[in-house]
Amino acid sequence: MPGFRTAVVPDLDVDILVRGSVTTEDIAYVHHALATAPLTAAGGDHVRVKLAAYRGSDRETVAIAQINVELSGRMVRSQTAAGTSADAVGQAVAALVPRVRRLHRRLTGSEAGPPSFAGEPWDLRPARVIPPVIKVGGRVRRVARYKSCPPAVQDFGAAALTMDLRHYDFHLFVDESSGQDTVATRAGAAGYRLAADRPELLGAAPAGVPVAGGPSRLPGLTLPEAARALDASPAPFLAFTGIGSGRAAVLYQRFDGHLGLLTPLW
Repeated sequence: MPGFRTAVVPDLDVDILVRGSVTTEDIAYVHHALATAPLTAAGGDHVRVKLAAYRGSDRETVAIAQINVELSGRMVRSQTAAGTSADAVGQAVAALVPRVRRLHRRLTGSEAGPPSFAGEPWDLRPARVIPPVIKVGGRVRRVARYKSCPPAVQDFGAAALTMDLRHYDFHLFVDESSGQDTVATRAGAAGYRLAADRPELLGAAPAGVPVAGGPSRLPGLTLPEAARALDASPAPFLAFTGIGSGRAAVLYQRFDGHLGLLTPLW
């Protein structure tokens, strides 16, 4: 993982990656927090933890904790920011447990046919914003990470559930009905929004999935244009169609104040 180093913890079957001024006490607290969480009872298998500390221009530090749990080959994730690593880890564990249980219930269900989303406990929150303390003050922001992932082919229900289980604020996937790149984002209590290059071709949302209005068209932008548009906006990310590639992409603010770019691998 770029920028991270591996922390070796004896007698702990957890992968821990650290970045920045993370202390041995912070790492030891991970062991304590995971030991008191009922992840195994909820069906959780292998665990990977990322701890990072970023110092802003006013010298305050923001701690980030990301915890990933593998459950029957599927990933559940939580990520939180706090003033200390202990607080970030505690909040991440608390957010992770109900997600593991939620996926475990779905995997052990016996109903045949398409999945039902009736009564699903959706995580109807707005997208998180980057804490102001770690904005890049007076410096030119750069794209510090280019990340390409194979997009899942899903309908909107599966995409929304993926967002919830992985604590995502946005999700780049391929709409199984139209075969085109699609980006789902959060709209708070209104539910989720969809955007694509040709939104009129997107499949209908399954019953039970809250949709905030009709799908919108992704703007066609070059990467420099997208970076300027994101700089001029209070939003933490910007989804667009890359001019030249014709593929959807998401430019987002990183916790170190710079930018990351997510694109489809194929």
